[in-house]
Amino acid sequence: MGTTNHSRALAVLTLCAFTFGTGEIMIAGLLPEIAESVGVSLATAGLLVSAFAATVVVGGPLLSLAAGRTRRRRMLVALMLLFVAGNAAAALAPSFALLAAGRIAAALAHAALMPLFFAVAADVAPPERQGSAVARVSLGFSLALIAGLPLGTALGHWLGWRVTFWAMVALATVALALVAPIVPDTPAGGPGGRAAELRVLADRRVQAVIAVTVLGAAGAFTAYTFVTPLLTGVAGFSATAVTVLLLLFGAGGTVGGLAGGRLADRSVTGAIVAGMAALAVSLLGLGLLAGERAGATVFLLLFGAAYYAVIPAVNTRMIEVASRRARTLALTVQSSAFNMGIALGGWLGGRVIDLGPGLRWTPAAGAAVAALGWAVALAEHYRSAAALPAAEPAEAPETLG
Repeated sequence: MGTTNHSRALAVLTLCAFTFGTGEIMIAGLLPEIAESVGVSLATAGLLVSAFAATVVVGGPLLSLAAGRTRRRRMLVALMLLFVAGNAAAALAPSFALLAAGRIAAALAHAALMPLFFAVAADVAPPERQGSAVARVSLGFSLALIAGLPLGTALGHWLGWRVTFWAMVALATVALALVAPIVPDTPAGGPGGRAAELRVLADRRVQAVIAVTVLGAAGAFTAYTFVTPLLTGVAGFSATAVTVLLLLFGAGGTVGGLAGGRLADRSVTGAIVAGMAALAVSLLGLGLLAGERAGATVFLLLFGAAYYAVIPAVNTRMIEVASRRARTLALTVQSSAFNMGIALGGWLGGRVIDLGPGLRWTPAAGAAVAALGWAVALAEHYRSAAALPAAEPAEAPETLG
């Protein structure tokens, strides 16, 4: 694929990631309006977030296995239409139960499609640029945090929360029209069938990537889940200032994601080690200096950069170690691992607040979890270096069209 077509394909895949990332997180800014509209408590409305994450964790791998020999383009179109239908159902839902059903349908599509987008990004890139290609797609998530969430929230407040879901329907429809032609019409499953796909999960290298992914996300979200009360209650920032700081966090994530992709082009395991080390250090610094506004600001920016640098690196590593047998399933399990880490981090942060030393120490607890992930990554880095002479030759990219 030529350079121009390669760049165009990555731009379309980034748009898809932005669409799905916004579709996942936009509801966080709309929960009070949704709760009032459908007649439930705020806590009950919050279950829409949990249901989405749980569906990604469980539904993604099951859907990937069920897809079997379904051709990738056909699967993409079907799942994109499911995402559109799920958001349309949510926009029209007269009750909380039907709204939740729409969100679950959208989550199923999200769980299966994001791994496919990453795999296609790796396919269209030269082997030495796979890390940067995956980082470009990951950039869509950063943009969702920086632009998608505030724009979706503002639109919902201005015209009503249902309009935000209709906006997602329109954006996803445009994304479908653009992405369908660039996805190869090849089987979604691996060449050896379901048994071969499941066997890849026994590979030590795959298990190491999953472990680092869970620990990295858990470390990050032990702190990030409670970052707003930390910045207001401990650092003393106003609510308006916190909004700006969260945008700064997203901007740091954008820079970090691109840097992580560049590092992964040079050494994917080295990029993971460096990213996890930076994540642990930035979280520890945020915890130690949470009471000082300047220090909290600097380490929040570094925290965003470090965490988003890890994401393209671990995704690239998963593509690298699973590409010959079960790339789609492995990347789907990878997506589940991210969501498991997010859930674990939120739970751990809550325990630190309720049973431990308190809110201020949530970043330090996250740093300890991230440090454990760094140790796993470092051990795998040395194992990978020792096994390098016996490594399998690179797999040629699939023909697209």
